[in-house]
Amino acid sequence: MNNWERVWTLANWQRLLFGDLFTRGQLGGLALTLTIGLLAILGSTLIGAIVGLMRNSPRRSLNVPAMIYVQAFRNVPLLILVFWAYFVPPALGFQISKFMSVLIALTLFTGAYIAEIVHGGIKSVAPANIEAGRALGLAGYQIHTKIVLPQAFFNMLPALAGRYVVSIKNTSLAFLIGLTDLTEIGKQIGARLMTAPLEVYLTLLIIYFVVNRAISALVRLLEDRKRFNRLFLRI
Repeated sequence: MNNWERVWTLANWQRLLFGDLFTRGQLGGLALTLTIGLLAILGSTLIGAIVGLMRNSPRRSLNVPAMIYVQAFRNVPLLILVFWAYFVPPALGFQISKFMSVLIALTLFTGAYIAEIVHGGIKSVAPANIEAGRALGLAGYQIHTKIVLPQAFFNMLPALAGRYVVSIKNTSLAFLIGLTDLTEIGKQIGARLMTAPLEVYLTLLIIYFVVNRAISALVRLLEDRKRFNRLFLRI
């Protein structure tokens, strides 16, 4: 039996995809990676949208806190945030799971980058379009919901796709605090087999590549202007 046959067994694929779900009832592997990644994407998109809108506000009471948040989390390594989210709450008397530690750190970290993407996307909308909305008699909220935000979102799509892919890849740091994500399962399989590190980590590379290409492909579907208009503008 060669190394590929030893790595690509049914038992190993079950662990890579689902962790110990079928033996111990513990979710892991790719399923855990996607769960953390997708929840972080949803949470960071919500945070990023709110903070990005605050960044564009003329009110200092909104603009300054948003800028502080963005600068604070963009200038701290994600690894440090993961350790902080894991070690600091217990020191303060709060108990949170390893899963929540990684999710909180990744969400706050990614949210800061998405906030800047939202900020830039709104700034990219031509002032003439806003003036046209005012000339048509649209109210302020109508200008934002019907003109500014749809155009800004379309402009943001490529940057958002890149950030979502990075978010999925960043979940690989979860193994550092003991979560059995895809990277940790691969490490365990490699340690057990001992003589097939190349095959194990090449398998991980292929899985991450396929997942991230799928995310990029989904976002690219929205980058078609006509399809985007049908879905979001209904024109």
